[in-house]
Amino acid sequence: MEKTPNQKNAIVTNKESITMKFRENIVIETINLDFYYSSDSHALQDINIQIPGKKVTAFIGPSGCGKSTLLRCFNRMNDLIPGSYLTGKVVINEQDIYQNGIRLEELRNKVGMVFQKSNPFPMSVWENVAFGPKVNGISDKRELDNIVESALNQADLWKEVKDRINTSALDLSGGQQQRLCIARTLANKPSIILMDEPASALDPISTGKIEETINELKSQYTIVIVTHNMQQAARISDYTAFMMLGKQVEFSETNQMFTNPREKLTEDYITGRFG
Repeated sequence: MEKTPNQKNAIVTNKESITMKFRENIVIETINLDFYYSSDSHALQDINIQIPGKKVTAFIGPSGCGKSTLLRCFNRMNDLIPGSYLTGKVVINEQDIYQNGIRLEELRNKVGMVFQKSNPFPMSVWENVAFGPKVNGISDKRELDNIVESALNQADLWKEVKDRINTSALDLSGGQQQRLCIARTLANKPSIILMDEPASALDPISTGKIEETINELKSQYTIVIVTHNMQQAARISDYTAFMMLGKQVEFSETNQMFTNPREKLTEDYITGRFG
């Protein structure tokens, strides 16, 4: 049955309302973003993406497609690479983080990062988690104890380590070390957590615990994760961006991308025809 003009208008208005609501929730946005490792290495090309708050957004694509490079643009970790440069904008909470005057320490506290390989400091579990708050000027032992316990609870690790809080973090298992690194990030009270293949080196049980932790954290934090595992992206993310050769091919709700992708290239990748 053909829809009446009023019905059509109602549908359009509803779509506009959904779009506006999504727009109001945007936490990270890139505008005409290009990134170069050098003048001869154009790693990201014209990336325009809008990442909503308190959701999990996954970046997928074949190795070398620019996923991790894009992730590191969000806390300016690429600044550490000699000769690299960026054009366009990266806007976080309505602020261009590449403008003059941005304090990188504050940015990286707000935009925490968990790396592919767990990297606990060679000190106790307690000292690992308390390290950031202490650097930021907190010295009261009771306050630090509360921060450490809260962060370890959020990372679903407190029950496993509360009786060995003063032993070396290097004695923990690989999965525990990675959750410790998540807790160490949380102790700095970020609003955004970047994760670069955080479970790629872990066994299935440890990977499951990391995924459970991510699902629990997303109600409080905006999470962006790079993963080579499409099944993982489908399990834990709300939105997915597919990248290829430094370009953003498609960005949509995860369910839509994995069931009805808009682009043929996306379909070919998620069905295993290449990658």
